[in-house]
Amino acid sequence: MRILVTTDFSPNSRSAMKFAELIKSQTPDTQLIVYHAIQVMKPSTWSDKHFKQYLEGERTHVIEELKKFSKSVFSKKNLDIQFVVENSVTSTSAISEAGKRLKCDMICISTRGAGILRKLLGTNTEYLVNNSLVPVCAVPSTFKSKSIKSVTYLSDLENLKKEWNKASNFSDKIKAALDIAHISMLGLDKQEVEKAKKSLEKGASLNVINNKKTATLVDCINGYVRKQKPDMLVMFTKRNKSFFESLFLPSKSAELTFTTKVPVLIFPK
Repeated sequence: MRILVTTDFSPNSRSAMKFAELIKSQTPDTQLIVYHAIQVMKPSTWSDKHFKQYLEGERTHVIEELKKFSKSVFSKKNLDIQFVVENSVTSTSAISEAGKRLKCDMICISTRGAGILRKLLGTNTEYLVNNSLVPVCAVPSTFKSKSIKSVTYLSDLENLKKEWNKASNFSDKIKAALDIAHISMLGLDKQEVEKAKKSLEKGASLNVINNKKTATLVDCINGYVRKQKPDMLVMFTKRNKSFFESLFLPSKSAELTFTTKVPVLIFPK
């Protein structure tokens, strides 16, 4: 597994790095790529040659700073880490392109705070979720390192078997148990649920949460997390749509609030 983990040297970004290290500890052959994008504009009076020399010097300096910062974050020494610093006008597009170019299996990025969806995911993470072809793992800045023993795949019951296989492939790699949960927001369709269950492989079980109290989606998810205590969530979303709208209330949902203390791995549909 190859993980691109982003950092802007801020305290908040440490959680994504710690999470990536945790995944590596559970999957030793994982390679970590610590990534940072710089924004250096060429002065109009500089020649291309002079700017190229300056940029290379700046990149070398930032890589050394990146190594120092990583040493202060990672608990284990002598980790197999690749450091990448690139110059780009926008860091988000650079991260997305780097994840694809470097053939990464996951992009890890820290999230900040709580509240409305955009506040939770942050503009950088939101952009990646909506545009990256590489799965994105949003790690809350409050995340504390511990082993990932249980993963819950939250499903909208569309493409269940295909998505289950992807989620299962990930959970198998990190040696974690995987279960499936579906939150019914618009009433329980028993026929749809039975059809979904039959599509699953032997040994896989589907946990259906029927929202009888007309609670919000976020309340249902938070309630599930509090009760079942998964270490991590896996979701799938259509690109270029807001995260939960494309998952559960396709086009008519209002902006949702969402808080979580567990990492969320988001695959593109």
